[in-house]
Amino acid sequence: MEISLSPNIERFLRIKIAEGLYDSLNEAINKTLKIALSKECISKEELDMLNADIQAGIDDANNGRLSDAFDFFDGLKQQYE
Repeated sequence: MEISLSPNIERFLRIKIAEGLYDSLNEAINKTLKIALSKECISKEELDMLNADIQAGIDDANNGRLSDAFDFFDGLKQQYE
């Protein structure tokens, strides 16, 4: 695969190579892309936790455990005033 880097990106990566952070331009690009991808993706564990929290909220609502939003925000306002 052939890619073209903008001059600023190439300069940045070459500086990082010169500083010893990476051994080659190929390594710099691969590790940088891996970091970018990891920041954009949610892990299965994070998704499972989020789904569990959502389900807990649904279960609370189905069992009548609800809070009035106005009361909730009034309480927060009083707490931080």
